[in-house]
Amino acid sequence: MSTIEAAYILLFGGSGVVCLAAIPRARTFDNREIRRGIVGMLLATGMWGVFKVAFFVLPDTLREPAYTVGLIFGFATVWAWLYFCSAYTGRGYHRRRGLRWISAAVFFSVVAVKLTNPIHRLYFTTREATVPFTYLAIEHGVFHWAVTGLSYVLASVGLFMIFELYLTSEYDTRPLTVLVALLAIPIIVDVAALTTPQVIEVIYAPLGVAGFSVGALFVFHRRFLAIQNTAREDDPSIYLDEDGYIRDYSPAAAAIFPALERSVGRRLSTVLPAVADITDESESIIEREHAGERRYYLVSTNTVALGDSGVRMVAFSDVTETERQRRALIERERELNEQNERYRAIIAASFGVVARIDPDGRFLYVSPSVEEFLGYPAEELEGESITVVHPDADVTEWAREQIERALSGTTTQVRDFPLETKSGRTVYTDIRGVPIYDQSIPSAERTPQDIVGIQLMIRDATNRRQREGLISVINRVLRHNVRNEMTVISGYAEILEAELDGGTAAKARHISETADRLLELSESAQLLEQNRDLSPDLEAIDVVPIVERAASQLETRYPDAAVTLDAPESVVAATRPRVETGLWELIENAAKHGGDPPAVDIEVAVTDTQIRLAISDDGPGLPETEQRVLETGKEEPLVHGQGLGLWLAYWLITNLEGTVDVTASGGGTTIEVGLPRPS
Repeated sequence: MSTIEAAYILLFGGSGVVCLAAIPRARTFDNREIRRGIVGMLLATGMWGVFKVAFFVLPDTLREPAYTVGLIFGFATVWAWLYFCSAYTGRGYHRRRGLRWISAAVFFSVVAVKLTNPIHRLYFTTREATVPFTYLAIEHGVFHWAVTGLSYVLASVGLFMIFELYLTSEYDTRPLTVLVALLAIPIIVDVAALTTPQVIEVIYAPLGVAGFSVGALFVFHRRFLAIQNTAREDDPSIYLDEDGYIRDYSPAAAAIFPALERSVGRRLSTVLPAVADITDESESIIEREHAGERRYYLVSTNTVALGDSGVRMVAFSDVTETERQRRALIERERELNEQNERYRAIIAASFGVVARIDPDGRFLYVSPSVEEFLGYPAEELEGESITVVHPDADVTEWAREQIERALSGTTTQVRDFPLETKSGRTVYTDIRGVPIYDQSIPSAERTPQDIVGIQLMIRDATNRRQREGLISVINRVLRHNVRNEMTVISGYAEILEAELDGGTAAKARHISETADRLLELSESAQLLEQNRDLSPDLEAIDVVPIVERAASQLETRYPDAAVTLDAPESVVAATRPRVETGLWELIENAAKHGGDPPAVDIEVAVTDTQIRLAISDDGPGLPETEQRVLETGKEEPLVHGQGLGLWLAYWLITNLEGTVDVTASGGGTTIEVGLPRPS
């Protein structure tokens, strides 16, 4: 064996061994498609190199078959190269089913021609050669050159994809460009072999692939990984080496972080300290001003590995809309918490205890203030039946009736409801119960079946009961005494008026009239006491029958009065039956203080927001002090109205969410009452 022949064997054998030995390294590639392409290329090229060696060392009868098998592996290298280039540069050609079928058809057609070459001899022929050493020379035919031309075209397509990738990267790609250029050097040797007898014609491509593999997978592997990821990535991303130095970045990242310009080779912590501070966290949000608006980016890191080396990629995902929603929810939650605190403060000021019960009457929640009020810690009552704080069965039955009302969808309110403290003492409370609906049901679709509990607001009524009890006793005693004494005075005044004449009789009549006014004042006080504790909840009531009864009663009591009523057949207002007492006070007041004889006009009308009742008389006009009572419900300490009737009317109407307006002149007075319309 000559030295030159040994050199050829060593050269091709070394290239095959290098390619096959690089396969384990290539299999550590994270990207499955790139891994498949480069492993296929190394395997095909390695086997090509092995069969090149077999061509030189096998007996003469086996050299031609070894060369043919080597050609098949060589042609397979082209397709593995294209697959690798498409995957490495981020293109999808290798995934297209049509291209894959065409590629397979071309490959197997060429393989068929190569395998049948001993029959047709159109691919190559052989002869014995002695220069530069004795070997089986290959003389390629027309099919070989056609396939070789196709192979060079396909290899050039792959080279174009690689070089385009490098041009779009701001990485220093010169070392990798040199590696890719190694793939083209064997082509030059192949051309030289056609004209130089000292260079045998055996195709030298395995040598270039071996050089490219060693450089890409072992020497410049970090650049190889970083460039591949950078150029494929449209999203903002920065690529770091293992020491935190910037090795590349995408154009989108530079648009967000202008400081990245010309930053390759510098530490991330120096260029973008805010980003460096959060890269060790699994996920973090960074805020940036970009394109004239504030935007938010999710920062995530991962490592693209090749063996024991890798490139760290810092990716920025635009999550502006999601982050704005998240921050809006946080702000809303903060506002709700503030509102809840305000509501707690209001409830604490308005009610002694707040509780929630289920439809079966068990406490679900009790505010901590219950311990001071009833002596039970809140947690002791939660889960217990409400009967634990009831003094007797009658109270429990009363509570059950109110619960049934609330479960039907009605807000309930009771006064003077007795509760028993832990020590056994009975206290009286005012309780308001509000039904709580399943929040998953839209408001417009809720029915009593959707009620899941009742909110109870409890106020200690003990002091109020004591105060009102004292007032009630005093009121009854004074009213009883006044009525009795005034009846006596009125009776004697009438006797004197009948027995006397002239000025003395007039004085007796004045005493009688004054006594009558005091009796009316006593009756008004009684009406005030009767109406003070009634429910404020409104209901739909037709006010026309109320006004008609008042007009009829007025005609009976004041037969000389001219009463006119102008009202529709039916007008429904949101009020309570006791409004009739207030309206009567106003209508009677018009008759009392009208002309001689009095004329009273009553008009009922419907507006967009209210039911309006106008009561007019033809008297001298309501005095200013009486107007002040009707418009404000107040009296000056030293200036009082003539009685409690107008004050009673004002109190009843306004406590039913109504309004009272007065227009007075020398020609009479008009009082307008506004009542709310049903919702």
